[in-house]
Amino acid sequence: MAQPLNNRPLAGKVALVTGASRGIGAAVALRLAQAGAAVAVNYHQNQEAAQKIAEQISADGGRAMVFQADVTQKDQVEQMVLATQRKLGAVDILVNNAYFPFEVGPLHELSWESFNRAVEHELSAFFYCTRACLPAMTEKKAGRIIVVSTRLAQQPLPKMGAYAAAKSALESMANTMAIELGPLGISVNVVTPAFTLTDASMIMPEAFRERVKETRPLKKHLYPEDVAGAIAFLAGDEASMLTGSHILITGGSHLQL
Repeated sequence: MAQPLNNRPLAGKVALVTGASRGIGAAVALRLAQAGAAVAVNYHQNQEAAQKIAEQISADGGRAMVFQADVTQKDQVEQMVLATQRKLGAVDILVNNAYFPFEVGPLHELSWESFNRAVEHELSAFFYCTRACLPAMTEKKAGRIIVVSTRLAQQPLPKMGAYAAAKSALESMANTMAIELGPLGISVNVVTPAFTLTDASMIMPEAFRERVKETRPLKKHLYPEDVAGAIAFLAGDEASMLTGSHILITGGSHLQL
């Protein structure tokens, strides 16, 4: 007789989602909570938005907490992970998602300080968050680290070079960590969304958004919930043999010339 499907495959797990007050991060926090995980909702500035995500999780019967931290700062990250452990339990799933503003412009016109800042923010956030979560994951001999990247890392666009370089370096770090942390029972995977409709991306003209949609074989817009679904998959038991993987969430646009 077939066993019933487990609708809460992440029950008993604790997830930390950085940059979870809006956009992809908010969708991920909600999706992991729906799967049964207790979720720490990290935010940098928008406390009200983060609180609403936590309240929605609680209203649906889940467990959540909010924590303000600049994830590029070692001390703040360590305090956040410790607070999460005290309130929800040790972190089993780290979703490295926080977004950092960067200067838009041709690479040869950017100052070194501006370019370096974009790279440093991405790498320091991943470095500090991973380091803070590793002791508990290592003790359990289990953990999932999921990195949110961008298609710009493989398909650069003019004036977006600082962001593309930062995300390319981030992916290289993730690949190396997948090799190094695998023997400890910890997987590291990357999700790579194409242009996603979020509050922030709505500043782009409608004509641009529609043109992007039409370049995709699926002829659909990409939403934060689509990315969240892939991350929930990587966090679950079905993905137990995936590490060092890069999941493209593009609607097929990566196949186009």
